[in-house]
Amino acid sequence: MEIFELKRPVTFEGHKFEQLDLSGLEDLTGEEYATLLKEAERIDGADMVPEKSLTFAFLAGQPFDLFKKMGAKDAARLRYKIGSFFLAED
Repeated sequence: MEIFELKRPVTFEGHKFEQLDLSGLEDLTGEEYATLLKEAERIDGADMVPEKSLTFAFLAGQPFDLFKKMGAKDAARLRYKIGSFFLAED
């Protein structure tokens, strides 16, 4: 899992995004995962399901506000792709 293609490009802070690099998922350490969980909890609340949180899109190396501007379908697809990565059995 490396590149996520957006169905509808997003313009954010003067840049047009047509795809996101998700290669950071592969290299994530346990410590980074724990930090990300804390950030997701802060943004989404304590009752969120971590692997289903769009907050994990931070792994694409972009500010969370970018993901809030994405179309709903792209946001849902991205959330599903990230969740599948964490929950899949290799």
